[in-house]
Amino acid sequence: MNAKKILHVAHGYFPECHGGTETHVRSLIQKQLEKGLDVSLLHGSFEPRGEAQIVEREDLAWPTHVLHRSDSYSDYWDRAHDPAASRLFRAFLQTHKPDLIHVHHWIRLTDDLCEIAQQERIPTLVFLHDLYSSCPACFRQRPDDSHCERTLTAANCMDCVPLRGHESPREVRMGIDVFAQNMRNELQTAGRVLAATRSTADLVTRGLGLDADLVGLLPLPRVQRFAPDAASSWSPPAEGEALRLAFWGLIAPRKGIRVLLEALRQLGQARPLTDKLELHVLGTVSTQALDQELRESASDLPVIFHGDYRYDQIAALRPHLAVFPSTCFETYGLVLDEACELGLPALVTNIGALSERVGEAGITFPPNNPAALCAILARLLDEPSLLPRMQSHLASTSLDPDRHLERLQEEYERAQEGSIVVGASTAPSAELRLELETLRKVSATPSAPLKRGL
Repeated sequence: MNAKKILHVAHGYFPECHGGTETHVRSLIQKQLEKGLDVSLLHGSFEPRGEAQIVEREDLAWPTHVLHRSDSYSDYWDRAHDPAASRLFRAFLQTHKPDLIHVHHWIRLTDDLCEIAQQERIPTLVFLHDLYSSCPACFRQRPDDSHCERTLTAANCMDCVPLRGHESPREVRMGIDVFAQNMRNELQTAGRVLAATRSTADLVTRGLGLDADLVGLLPLPRVQRFAPDAASSWSPPAEGEALRLAFWGLIAPRKGIRVLLEALRQLGQARPLTDKLELHVLGTVSTQALDQELRESASDLPVIFHGDYRYDQIAALRPHLAVFPSTCFETYGLVLDEACELGLPALVTNIGALSERVGEAGITFPPNNPAALCAILARLLDEPSLLPRMQSHLASTSLDPDRHLERLQEEYERAQEGSIVVGASTAPSAELRLELETLRKVSATPSAPLKRGL
């Protein structure tokens, strides 16, 4: 079978939402349109309406519809299921009749997309862009910011899931169990499940108690940011030249900037850094409070904040080394592709895709461990020959965009193979969902979660 009429389903889209998933969806749709495929998009929204509805957009070059739910804060785990959105999605499929549904996310839509598609006899392919399907808190970070690899159960997650501050323990336990049961069913119901890295695939399947071979691998396509010869201009620091470090991207707490600054502080206490090392930070800080905190913390360190940036600004700095000290589990890390384009080795944390992808072209360290990062920086200052050795191992693990599209089409065909088996669902029963929703309505509030943990 050949899927020519493809419906992409995502949690959001430009201009309201913008991130790695949205960027990938946009470039993928554009490539598929170039190949003559009939492609459309259905996405969620932060904007609630008085009544749940699907409306058509007219500002894009391909058919696009937006599903607006009627509730606020619909992107939190306890709002994963929405009966009205489920009914709208089923009616949408019955009207538009796609050959295949490419599910990028469930958030802000509803949690039974694959279940409904199966009942409508439409094959689905799920691409795991993040860890949400195995973690109600989405990022697998505990309240103390430590990385979590626990199995998704009420016993393991009761003290961590985001709460609104009034839930009973029974409601929380039941909610976690329903979330886990439903996500297992969604992945088992899909015709094909993919992830960009083995670390993501393994953590999701392990977290849900599923076989690791349920998820196949398809690296993301490369997106060229710099001139083709950018990597050839790299060189290690010359005699007497400062080691130039660079971090770029969104500057949020989970990206580990605090850890990096503390590592520099510890290094500066052990040796003078003037003319020996400098850090360039490029990107928008997520909050004004964090921006002020970081600038105050770095006031006596060799750190330059550049703010929002263009890619040619990174190249113009001619950095020697990239540093991405994320404290969370990164599921891919497009910044590593960008570092590779510039010919830069990298320092990354030893969890998630960054560690998997950097290979011998970098050095890894534990998250939230400034002392370990400090030791690595000290070693690089003492052994500058390490840099060209690391740089010699640079190799992109992403795919050429055309090859990515070819591989994806093969995966679409795999998703379509065989008949759609209806009746094999392991989703939560209607009675269990009703019981949970009744518990939630007793103490319902339109507020956002107030805290994590009980």
